Amino acid sequence: MKPPLLRVSDLVTEFHARHGVVHAVNGVSFDMEPGERLAIVGESGSGKSAMAQSLLRLLPAAGKIVGGRVELDGQDLLTMNSKGLAEVRGGRVAMVFQDPMMSLNPVMTIKDQMIPPMRQHLGLSTQQAVDRAIELLGQVGIPDPASRLRAHPHELSGGMRQRVLIAMALSCKPELIIADEPTTALD
Repeated sequence: MKPPLLRVSDLVTEFHARHGVVHAVNGVSFDMEPGERLAIVGESGSGKSAMAQSLLRLLPAAGKIVGGRVELDGQDLLTMNSKGLAEVRGGRVAMVFQDPMMSLNPVMTIKDQMIPPMRQHLGLSTQQAVDRAIELLGQVGIPDPASRLRAHPHELSGGMRQRVLIAMALSCKPELIIADEPTTALD
């Protein structure tokens, strides 16, 4: 029997702070099949973002996954080496973070942030990747996408930056998208 696309089993994530250990994710388990959608709801501070970041091992330095498994097609992402994880991130699994200003590199143009992953994961030429980026930026509602591709993040509104993150998540045709409050900054 084929495993689910994503299986999360008893995931436990902690943060080590000055005042002690914060138990952010406590035994979360779920399965997802291709084509399914799953919404995780909870109040602010309940660990939704920590759980989302844990799935791809993207926690800040104070965070640590201390238990559980995260399997993509049966392969445990928590034990995968960095090369394998780099192939998964952005290629098979993409993430839309909730804070676009912290997620986009302020000194790089949108083009310089969108094109390399498409070249790496899809094998596109630079021009093919540029064409795809322009198409995706247009699809997410960014006016004049060709000129916005040459912009730096600070030159875009918060809503446009969030739309760039959504376009970036879609750009490599991932099997799974993890969206951490993807509509937070949209106009």
